[in-house]
Amino acid sequence: MKTVPLELLKSNELNVSEISAIRQTNLWSTLSHSNGRIFNGFLLLLDGHATFSCEQEVTELSPGGLIYLPKGASHTVSAREKSLDFYRINFTVRSNATNEEIVFSKKPMLITENSPKPLIDTCEQMRKATVREDSGFAALGLLCNLFDFCTKLAGSSAKTKIGAAIDYINIHYTEQISVSELASRTFMSEAQLFRLFKKEIGLSPIEYKNELRIKKAEALLCDPECTVGEIATILGFDNPCYFSRLFKKARGKSPAEFKKDVLGA
Repeated sequence: MKTVPLELLKSNELNVSEISAIRQTNLWSTLSHSNGRIFNGFLLLLDGHATFSCEQEVTELSPGGLIYLPKGASHTVSAREKSLDFYRINFTVRSNATNEEIVFSKKPMLITENSPKPLIDTCEQMRKATVREDSGFAALGLLCNLFDFCTKLAGSSAKTKIGAAIDYINIHYTEQISVSELASRTFMSEAQLFRLFKKEIGLSPIEYKNELRIKKAEALLCDPECTVGEIATILGFDNPCYFSRLFKKARGKSPAEFKKDVLGA
């Protein structure tokens, strides 16, 4: 399972399937997944107050709140009221390049506390679309609208706090970057920056930088004229072996294997 932060969602070619959208008014106990969720999903709360707990982290959700719930996450839910009114949207996302399943974070992630009416309307349209037999393209288009909203909101949220660090990494990801340098650009301590980066993006600053490099490497590996060594140099790796190890850890295969699969040679 590969983690692609919402910030990077638009730069990845994805295959979305198994879309379902329902509105439920039921006991909140049905929302707990102690053994891990089966699907990726969003939950938009219309009425009630819910508390999502995952690995000692707690996320409070009030009416209008939208939360992302990643596949595989184990979490429990409690609520003040006996029942809750909410939209639940499930889906599967895979990378077109590797067919690997994708999550946007490892833990439940609050997207917004105040969903605007167009977003609520989108969830209702998805609910209606997914009950029709010919709903595939309509449901996919609506889910893409939801993704677009989430990426813009995630980018906006990050920009207000760690935007300077994100912007710097986006420009200088082929260079050596220290966390202390990024911290100075955001006027935070290294510990503060690290915690907020993990919370906002789902990765550490260095993991985010490496994901940008790996994504660029995937594109370069599709060029038959580029060797693995040349790509490593272009992306700022002093050691091609380290580049290969990092790529294999991220994508499950070496750069050479990836290149062979893509080019069929």
